[in-house]
Amino acid sequence: MSNKANIKNISEVADNNKIFFEIPPYQRLYEWNKEQIQTLLNDIKTKFDENKNKEYFIGNVVVSKKDDKYLLIDGQQRLTTLFLIGFFLSYKNPTYKNPSDQPKWKEFIMQSDKLRISMPIREKEEEVLKEFAKFCKDNQNNERKNDIFLQEIKKFPQDICQNIPQALETIVNWFEENIKNNDDIVKFSNFIYEKVKFVFVELTQNTDLNRFFIRMNNRGKQLEKHEILKARLLSNINENERAFYAHIWDICSQMDNYIFQKASDRVISKSNESSGDSINNIIQPKKSFDKPNQDKENQGKFKSIVDFPTFLLHVYKICNEQDITIDKNKLLEIIKIEQKEIEQKEIEQKEIEQKEIEQKEIEQKEIEQKEIEQKEIEQKVKKFIENLLKHRILFDYFVVKGIDDVENSYKIRRLTDNTYTISEDSNAMPELAMVQNYLRVARSGMSNNHHHWLTPFLKKLDNYFSNFKSNNIISEIVKFFSSDFNITSEKFENNVEYYIKLLINNDNLKEFYKNTQSDLIHFLEILDTALAKEQLQDKVLIDKVNEILNSENNLKATGNVDLNKFYIKEHETQKCILDQGTATLHYWFYRLEYYLWKNAEANNNKVKICDKEMDKKKFDNFYFRNLNSIEHVQAQSKAQGWGEVDNFGNLALISSSFNSSLNNQDVPSKYRDFQKRYIDDTKKAVISLKLWLIYALAKDNDEITWTFVKAKKHKIQMLKILKNSFKSDQDKA
Repeated sequence: MSNKANIKNISEVADNNKIFFEIPPYQRLYEWNKEQIQTLLNDIKTKFDENKNKEYFIGNVVVSKKDDKYLLIDGQQRLTTLFLIGFFLSYKNPTYKNPSDQPKWKEFIMQSDKLRISMPIREKEEEVLKEFAKFCKDNQNNERKNDIFLQEIKKFPQDICQNIPQALETIVNWFEENIKNNDDIVKFSNFIYEKVKFVFVELTQNTDLNRFFIRMNNRGKQLEKHEILKARLLSNINENERAFYAHIWDICSQMDNYIFQKASDRVISKSNESSGDSINNIIQPKKSFDKPNQDKENQGKFKSIVDFPTFLLHVYKICNEQDITIDKNKLLEIIKIEQKEIEQKEIEQKEIEQKEIEQKEIEQKEIEQKEIEQKEIEQKVKKFIENLLKHRILFDYFVVKGIDDVENSYKIRRLTDNTYTISEDSNAMPELAMVQNYLRVARSGMSNNHHHWLTPFLKKLDNYFSNFKSNNIISEIVKFFSSDFNITSEKFENNVEYYIKLLINNDNLKEFYKNTQSDLIHFLEILDTALAKEQLQDKVLIDKVNEILNSENNLKATGNVDLNKFYIKEHETQKCILDQGTATLHYWFYRLEYYLWKNAEANNNKVKICDKEMDKKKFDNFYFRNLNSIEHVQAQSKAQGWGEVDNFGNLALISSSFNSSLNNQDVPSKYRDFQKRYIDDTKKAVISLKLWLIYALAKDNDEITWTFVKAKKHKIQMLKILKNSFKSDQDKA
């Protein structure tokens, strides 16, 4: 039997009480952005302006019949966008001279209490859209003003997929700019309803939907690699549990949010709709409650240091103990939990058919063996997704996140104790955040995968809390998602609420975080030092990372390290590795900055760095940022008669914009610019502690003099800091 295909428009769907769509678990969320929605509407309007009687095709909508619904296999994004446009046109409800000509937009978006497009793993979104559909249908405001529609969108809770309310806002704004009066809305609404068409392709009943979906997207369709991987993995989970594991995957995939914030939003939203013991009453029964959506301006702005495909590879590497390369471009080639089953399926089927002819008994054994293997694959896939959730929790609680377009915003944050939101000002473990920020810029890795430090750090967290003896909350959370946890939807939801309650306003955590912070800082410092020693031996760093992942004992197992590479004399043929001018490795500047910061001595309102005093407020503002330009304090163009300008004592790592502003100036002029930009402005953080020390050394009373002798003196000071940074705690003692 072949697939059935016919042409449909919205009118035919709205008039048919048997055509309802469902988004299957392996499909991605709705994710069209403003530009994509505007492009679709602009294309429709262009055809409308050219010829109002001519049809406009938007492509295929591929479906498969399941009970009383059609599963959306392809075309979900386009059809969902038309569905959302339908909400706006249902609300506007333009008046027609002949009522029988009026499009049935209300019936298109929902019939009775049934949405035209359902989302079984996005229950909250479905509930919100049902209520919104009722608002669009029941609103009796004759003017049907757009701002009322927008105000209603603003009431959407924060815990739903934000692409949906953003899409609705985009649609309203587009109509406001492009369709000016009621007559035009009537005509354009009718054109979309009658003339916008799609090819409705119904697959045969025996089609393997997951394999069809994967094969379709492997041929160059629009899905991201991690979305194809999601479909591939979920195809191995039985249908009863597939939606649940898809839900876990979706929660974990939103890297720019905090996972417990999203969970608490869902619990809070649910409690607001019901009476009795809500989470708010349990935690703070006497306090008023602020809904999450009351502070939309301060939500959803966080920025993860890695994207989701990269995070998937970190978790896969930890849990499967494989020396893989964390390269998101090779995601599908690297993660092969169920690859054998997919690649061999057709070959095995042919073998089974042959054995049917030759030997029925062997064929039965083969089938039984295959069922056993498939069950093993299913367990591996479930385990991987459960591990994904566990490591995502650890990531959100112990790894920095930033805020879009805000400097010095990478911090480790916690839920607040009154609004249950993540505060931008939250700074739970500042010293741990500082070392992570140092590594974030100094060891960003290939395509910002942070594979030199983040993978070992996540494994350290996993081991730390798995082996932690005392009964603490974070350990409980990790154990909750441990290997022996038989995950079920009901238990998961109940325990998420329980752990949110424990993590808010708990005094017992303060000492725990303090002790944990020092242990984790020490781990990251010795990890970084082990890698620095490898660099001095010109070895491949990722090989050392893999050794450390296999055994933490390998942190100390390092070959002979030649620290003399820092100390080669100027008269020798080989230069000191730090005296390379603009070719000097940026890492050594970052490492030096970290240990200048770490070894600074605070005394009341002053901080001493290498015997020079800085205002403590100015010092406290210091943070690590991505810098990409090496500054010669004594300019290269003015080097004649001065000395070796590539000497490390004459260098500092700064931003390219600041470097451009200093271009070819003499040192006193540069000093004044530095003072004006970073010292006089009390809100600005010093861009480089090393550069600050250079200018402090250059200042003699009221004069600024920078000589080669001073540069060499500064270099000796800095080399001492670097050399000491390689010493163990025992050596320092």
